[in-house]
Parts: sequence; C-alpha cells; structure tokens
Amino acid sequence: MQLNILLAVLLQTVGSFFFAYSAYMQDRVVVAEVSENGDKAKLDWRTLWESMKSPRWQAGLALLGASLACQITALSLAPVSIVQPVGVLAFPWSMIIQSRKHKVPVPTAARVAAVGTVLAIGGFIIVGGINAAPESNDLDPWRVVIGAGVVYLVAAALGFIGSRGPNQWRCLFWASGGAVFYGLEASLVKSLMEFAKQTDWVHAPAFWGTLVALVIGSATAGWMVQHGYASGPAELVVASMTITSPVVAVIWGIAVLGEGAHLDPLSATLMILLGAAAITGVIRLTTVHPHFDDDAAAEAAAEA
Repeated sequence: MQLNILLAVLLQTVGSFFFAYSAYMQDRVVVAEVSENGDKAKLDWRTLWESMKSPRWQAGLALLGASLACQITALSLAPVSIVQPVGVLAFPWSMIIQSRKHKVPVPTAARVAAVGTVLAIGGFIIVGGINAAPESNDLDPWRVVIGAGVVYLVAAALGFIGSRGPNQWRCLFWASGGAVFYGLEASLVKSLMEFAKQTDWVHAPAFWGTLVALVIGSATAGWMVQHGYASGPAELVVASMTITSPVVAVIWGIAVLGEGAHLDPLSATLMILLGAAAITGVIRLTTVHPHFDDDAAAEAAAEA
C-alpha cells in the first residue's frame, strides 16, 4: 500500500475523533435549548440561533472545522472511496467519549462490536488500497452534475420524512439526510481537486458549479444534523452518518471518479463483505452501548 494512502487514513482517523467530539459538544447544547422550549422534536430558528451563541457549541464547530481540514487533506492524498469509510470510526470514538464523560464502563458486547468494526474497516482499506486506480484524466462534468442531482433528491426525501414523519423516526432521517450531504461533500471536494488538475479551473463552469453545489450541500447538511441532535441522541446521529456517508462516497468514487477501475470481482466482493461487516458493527453498537441522552439537558446546563 502506498505511503500517501496510509497518511490519508491516519488523518481521517484523527478527523473522525474530532467529528465525534464535536457531535458530543453540540448535541449537549442543542438538547438543552430545545428542552427549555418543551418540544424535543422540533428545532426552530430562534432555538438554533441561541445554540450557536453558546461557547460550547462554537467549540464544537471549531472541532468540526478541524475534522474537515483533516478530511480535505486526506482526500488530496487518496481516493474518496478509501478515505470516507474511515469515518465509520467516529461511532466507536463517540461511544468512548460518552462512556468516559459519564464514568460508565463500555459493555463487553460493545467492545467486541467496536473491535469488529475497526477490523472490518481496516480490511476494507487494505483491499481498496492495493487495488486503487490511478487518478483519472477524463472526469466527465455531466457525471458530476447527474450524480449531485441524484444525491440532492435522496437527501431532500430523507429531510422531508425527518420533518413530517413519526417522532421516533425523525432523528434517524434528519441525520441520514445530513449524512447523504456529507458524503456528497467529500465526493465534491475530490471532484473539485480533479477538475483543478485537469482543466483551467478559473474559467471552467463545471468547477464553479460544483463549488456552489458543495457550499449549499454543506450548509444544508449542518442544518439537518442540528435537527437530528434536537430529535434524538448524538450517538444515533453519529451512527447514521457514519453508515450513510461512506456509502455515498464509495458509490461516487466508483461511478463518477472511476476509482474502481482496477477492482477484480474477488476484491470487489471482499470489499462489499467488509463494508457490510463494518455497517453491521455500527448497527450493533447502537443497541449494546449505554445511552446518555436523558441527562443531556441537565449536563449542558451544569456546564454552561
């Protein structure tokens, strides 16, 4: 495996920790603000603004920025279909952070699931790294446009269900909608890098159109994730994002960027199985680790 891929994986691993801690900090603030309004299923603009003024929320935003910096640097070194799946590690990080903050030991079943998830992701990265295709020199702008349009439609549908669906499903669908956009964000960043290498990007409409789609998608993703925090536990938000975002990025890398050109049937099958194992591990973690959302408001108020 190439050294640049190893460095990219290390950066994304660090970034996944920053993301998990950011989610923990912002969730505490948003839940406290929404609880004061007596409506935990809804986050209005006033409540969001009050949350954003909190130093704790702003610290979480700074960590999110650090996570993004790690991700962008990693994407400059390796294919998006290898970098983005490493983000699955954010959920084990989230579990560890919550357990340490609340001084509750991680159950054995959760430890086993976390180790299994890490091993599966490690295997996925190794297989993908060995079979990584060289950078394409013929990125088709129309593939980017069509791909982004499809992702926007999927995210919009998930957001609609999150806003109109049953209360018990709102957190999952809000977070999944945000995760789809975050997966697109990583994919578009990689696409912009490819456009910049292949064209006179200053005068390329495809570059600027992609940049606009990236900015709008990123802002919408943040808005949807905050609704997820208001509707349910941070662990569920992180879990749904770590499952959905890599799937979007891997599909994009293969279908749009041509990163799967060197994959043979055996390697492709192995990557699918390892990816499924990692997703299964995250789903298992959501059911066996302790949940701390009930005291989120009290904790945030005490630390304010």
